[in-house]
Amino acid sequence: MINKIKELAVWFLCAFILLNYQAVSLGEESSQLERIVVTSSRTPENIKGTTSDVTVLWKKDLDDANSADLKNMIRQVLGVDVVQTGSFGGATSFFLRGTSPGQSRIMIDNVRLYDPIAADAAYDMGHLLVGNIDRTEIVRGPQSVLYGSDAMGGVVNIITQKGEGRPRVNILLSQGTHNTQNMSLESLGRIDKLSYSFSASRYASDGISKLRNTSEHDPNEDLNLSLRAEYNIDAQNTFGITSRIVESKYRYDDSFGLRDDPNLKAHQRQMIFSNFWETRPADFWKQKLQLSYFGISRRDFDDKDEQFPNDYLRDRYKGQSYQMDWQNNFTLSQFDTLVCGVDGQRESGEYHYYSEYTYGGSVYSSQTDFPRVYSNTKGVYAENLLNVSDKFRFNTGIRIDDHSYAGLKTVYKTDASYLFSCGTKIKAGWGTAYKAPTLYQLHAEAIPFMFGGGNDKLQPEESQSYEFGFEQAIMKDKVYFSSVFFHTQLKNLIDAKYDPVTYYTPQYSNIGQARIYGYENSLEFRPLDVFKINIGYTWQDTEDKSNGDELIRRPRNKAFLGLNYSPIPKLEINLKLLYVGRRSDVGNLLLKAYNKTDLNINYKINKNFETFLNVDNLTSEKYREVFNYACPGRMVNIGGKIHF
Repeated sequence: MINKIKELAVWFLCAFILLNYQAVSLGEESSQLERIVVTSSRTPENIKGTTSDVTVLWKKDLDDANSADLKNMIRQVLGVDVVQTGSFGGATSFFLRGTSPGQSRIMIDNVRLYDPIAADAAYDMGHLLVGNIDRTEIVRGPQSVLYGSDAMGGVVNIITQKGEGRPRVNILLSQGTHNTQNMSLESLGRIDKLSYSFSASRYASDGISKLRNTSEHDPNEDLNLSLRAEYNIDAQNTFGITSRIVESKYRYDDSFGLRDDPNLKAHQRQMIFSNFWETRPADFWKQKLQLSYFGISRRDFDDKDEQFPNDYLRDRYKGQSYQMDWQNNFTLSQFDTLVCGVDGQRESGEYHYYSEYTYGGSVYSSQTDFPRVYSNTKGVYAENLLNVSDKFRFNTGIRIDDHSYAGLKTVYKTDASYLFSCGTKIKAGWGTAYKAPTLYQLHAEAIPFMFGGGNDKLQPEESQSYEFGFEQAIMKDKVYFSSVFFHTQLKNLIDAKYDPVTYYTPQYSNIGQARIYGYENSLEFRPLDVFKINIGYTWQDTEDKSNGDELIRRPRNKAFLGLNYSPIPKLEINLKLLYVGRRSDVGNLLLKAYNKTDLNINYKINKNFETFLNVDNLTSEKYREVFNYACPGRMVNIGGKIHF
């Protein structure tokens, strides 16, 4: 498939160079190279000037895809692997540059998203809808200096819309295969000194069975409410709030018995809130104080029924996090900026579990009560940003964190880039990062003869990474190519490996080591304003140093080809081809490579109305992301949008 993608890309490149070499150059509005990003340095900068590797999913990308959830867009990004355990509400894991799901930080407007009571504290992105998202900035590589724990593989920062211009309303309605419905209402704008954006989104589907070779449908329903408001008190002071509520209801199957269970269902709720104050005490000094809250609650239910008369389940998981960040940006000179600040976090988690089940013809019960536990983290960070004439950039940073259990941890980062007059940019970077032990790893209850439990003496997981690469723009930015090599060593990884002989899982401890290296290549070519080609290829090699095995669910090869064609101003056609290579799963099982093709067609009837057609998995490819779990075949979705 990789060769086919390459051959197709070369064919299109040659054809359009020969036929349309005289085409006009790209305008600023259509080129991503002229956009501003903030995540990589915590200060606004042009994306083509960053020293880090950044990919941005812009608002237009999300609108053109007409996709309800964000994970489907992120799948196409270099260095990112998204794995869902069963479609339509299945738990979704996010692997950035080969690191584990809990080793990358995911945020909304600088609010850390994670599950404090989950074993690795990873965030499940499976229920996050795209409503009120302006852009998603994905920064690859170690980012703990600016963001603290978890940012070993990188950072995903989801940024909500800031209302500008006259108030306006957007409505989206669609219907598709498996009775899949997508509805959203969005309003944004500015009224005098107040800017606002609001959205309400609902995605629901009858779905398919979570497990393979079973027939029962497992439905899913997600509801997202989002609000952002800012008030300009005066030219130097702005106060704002952001909030999002995520409500999810879904059914799933018995993964232990690999069987349908009609009563097995779950309910999840997330509360995300922050308020911030931005001020400029002097021309050279800008500061932002942000206070945030993130809460997540999960519940599972299974009532007894005729099919499983002895199965019963009730559980509840609750995690909370209070966060504070005070950031200061000092313009020391025309070419030198200092970003520094202090932050802190207090997290808590608790859960209760009770089940009844049949094993070997007998009925058993199991109960676990995990009382509320806490941890605190306080940190101070500083990064100096040197920018000489937009040609030479050199950044250095340091962070010191104090975790209430793991103690002090210091991380460093430095990177640089140089832009030649011919359009070539070379860059290199080195950094360390860490992940603090989770509440579950610290306090999990020991179960005699089964599980050794938590360990409050755990030390943080650590990583050291380096990378180097180059970028090249030619033909007035009509062709843009980038290539980056990266290498990461991880140590002190926290694990409690199950022994298949004794059926025992020992106490959590710092026993793991891993190595990851690879390269990422991307090509953007736009010979005409009406046609655009995107090609991406990621190759990575991973190794669990304890046994020499590959790290699970990370493909060695991943390729993407995107074709965007707009023959007339009102019509836009997007064809996306994704290749995911073979990868290992739990138990040294091998998942086969697969190809997936998606088609999006958008037609603007007039300035107020447009319609669209989406075909997901156009060729109805049969594939698996997780062993024994099903993925849907071809899905057709038809809808419309109203703007006023």
